[in-house]
Amino acid sequence: MAGDTTNPAGSDQQAQSLDAETKAALAAEKRRERMLGVYLLILPILFTCLLVAIWPSPFTQPGKAVPEIRSLWNFTDQVEVRLLMIVLVSGALGSAVSAARTYANFHGLGRYEPSWTWWYLMKVPIGMGLALFLYMVVRGGLFSASLSDSGAVMDAANPFGFAALGALAGMFAKEASDKLEEIFKAVFRTAEKPPVARPKIDKLDPAAKKVKDPDLTLKVVGSGFDDKSTVKVGDKKRDSMFKNTGLLVVTLSPEDLERPGKLPVVVVAGTQGGGTSAAVELPVAG
Repeated sequence: MAGDTTNPAGSDQQAQSLDAETKAALAAEKRRERMLGVYLLILPILFTCLLVAIWPSPFTQPGKAVPEIRSLWNFTDQVEVRLLMIVLVSGALGSAVSAARTYANFHGLGRYEPSWTWWYLMKVPIGMGLALFLYMVVRGGLFSASLSDSGAVMDAANPFGFAALGALAGMFAKEASDKLEEIFKAVFRTAEKPPVARPKIDKLDPAAKKVKDPDLTLKVVGSGFDDKSTVKVGDKKRDSMFKNTGLLVVTLSPEDLERPGKLPVVVVAGTQGGGTSAAVELPVAG
């Protein structure tokens, strides 16, 4: 048809190219998914073998009455280092089992999302860290065996208990984090400061004054007063006497009563944070 510039062959080639790119991206995503599955399959087995290799057990050499602590992999003779390693490996094992279980569930349901790959990868180091933190809290607070006596340490600090603590911290990372937060808040809780009562004026006695009144005494009745409270009439401070938390006796200045008007009266708390009361007007009649 005249004027038709559409190229059917070119459009087909472009569609085929896009389709090939999509297939290549899906194939790469499938490969990464399979690699992650293999990684999560091998990891628990690896940590299980490592835990068995470092597990301490008593061994009595011929001719000796005192047993020694041995393991398949005698990487150190320090009991504390052995316990730390058991806790770290147990935390890694627990988090690896948790990650593998989650991956199997979502992959079986067809709901696996590639964006969660880093969550699976970071699960193990996070579990190890939480297991270590919990171990330090429990070990530091509940056990006081001497580090120089390895037998006392192993008797007081049962490796089965610490291995279980580390594995549970790795499997239930959120719950372990919440427990550590509770411990932190309980240990470092700061005492709450008691609230400071704000001064409040209920009434003035007398409620009004006359011009050039010879009686310069004014009683301020309210609440939240203290022995350091000050009274301002207008914008000037006046001498006052503290009677109790609900009564201040103020001595006015003659200049306050020179002319008719209304004088604002406020009480300023002497305690830091107490603030200032709302103003109450004192009428001065002519």
